[in-house]
Amino acid sequence: MVVAVIISVVSTAAITLALSGRLQPEQARPSQTPPPTLTLIPETPSPSPSPTASPTPTRTASPQATRTPRPDPTTNVAGQQLIPYYFQTRQLLAIFPPLPQIDFDLAADRDGDAFFRGLTAVGQPIFTVREDFVMTPRTAFHEIGHAYEALLQRKDASVDWRAKYWAFRGFPGTWQQAAAEAAGMTGMAQWIHQPQESWAEAFSVAMVGGGQEKTLDYGRTVNPVTTKAFFMSLLNQ
Repeated sequence: MVVAVIISVVSTAAITLALSGRLQPEQARPSQTPPPTLTLIPETPSPSPSPTASPTPTRTASPQATRTPRPDPTTNVAGQQLIPYYFQTRQLLAIFPPLPQIDFDLAADRDGDAFFRGLTAVGQPIFTVREDFVMTPRTAFHEIGHAYEALLQRKDASVDWRAKYWAFRGFPGTWQQAAAEAAGMTGMAQWIHQPQESWAEAFSVAMVGGGQEKTLDYGRTVNPVTTKAFFMSLLNQ
């Protein structure tokens, strides 16, 4: 009896539960919102600032010190070395005045050994020598040779004395052409091609009695004897 009652109760509850499930409207379930899709945006790295190159320290060149030239002496001791050679020349060529003018010596750091500096108003040759230079016959007569040409020019400016020398040596062209060619050169090359230096070199070799010209001889080696005679003959022209 008890079992029958329990079964009846259970059956009734099941029927009630089934009916309530059917009769009650189904409540709409909220639709599930899909999870948001994550779009990965690659991170653009912000440009890192370029390192500013630190300026390379520039070494400022210190201004080059201007060399102070040595002062010229106030004596002409070195220049006096030229006097014996001058007297020797004057014995052969009376056009030379009794005495030259010897200027104060040049400082030892100057270029050149000895110089002819033209004639005074009364026709004295002017010479200058570097203070430390030991005079040689070749140098002395070279400078005296320049003076000889100047004295001849002073004697008679209408004569082209250098043209006479050019013809005597048998050099090509004219001395003016050689001078124009030398003018386009520099340094020692210019000196070698200058006609006035050729004159002085030939005079020096003639007075010494031998030696090799340092100037261009165009393949015509100087003859000391005939060249000396040529220079002496100019006094009679």
